[in-house]
Amino acid sequence: MSKTGFNTLLQTIFENGCYSKAGRNATAKMVAGGGRALDMFLSAICDLPETTLHPRDVADTVSDVFGQFAKRDANCVIDRCDQIGEFQTFWAMGSATGQRSIDVLIDGLTSRDKYARWAAAESLIRRRSKRAVLALATALKDRSSLVKSAIVQAMKSNRIFRCAEALPALRRIIASKSMQKHSPGTWKTAKEVVEMIEEEAS
Repeated sequence: MSKTGFNTLLQTIFENGCYSKAGRNATAKMVAGGGRALDMFLSAICDLPETTLHPRDVADTVSDVFGQFAKRDANCVIDRCDQIGEFQTFWAMGSATGQRSIDVLIDGLTSRDKYARWAAAESLIRRRSKRAVLALATALKDRSSLVKSAIVQAMKSNRIFRCAEALPALRRIIASKSMQKHSPGTWKTAKEVVEMIEEEAS
């Protein structure tokens, strides 16, 4: 991919965003360039072209581009995690396939950054990987209510994530006065999930 061609695609992407047909088509063409195109994108987002998009739409578009690269070749994104950052890498892995990407996400549940841990949890939930069930149950012990909330809601919504191994951590959430006060929705959902697991086991 030539620099001129890349710049044209980049301008189209950030003029239109990831929710438009033009933006999606330009992203697909960029992603077809593989690792070299990803390296060019990483350099370019340090100085993005002017855009009338809302900052939130710009952030969503950047995430979408990484996700599309991950969908095409997860290793391409994983191998550049230090440049991309944990949050964006883990979020992109929600669109990926393959066992290495699941391993990366499971490891991501122990990141020092709570937002990175949340992104890893959310991507594992999106992937619906059976390998992730026990890891997500363990992650219910996370210090962040954000992480706990994502996992508890997933357990309520999808039976694949409900397991007996999650019961001790769920009961700790229910017993927590702090969770009841500051995260009443998660606290209530945890009670419902415990009842579901117990009923399914009987």
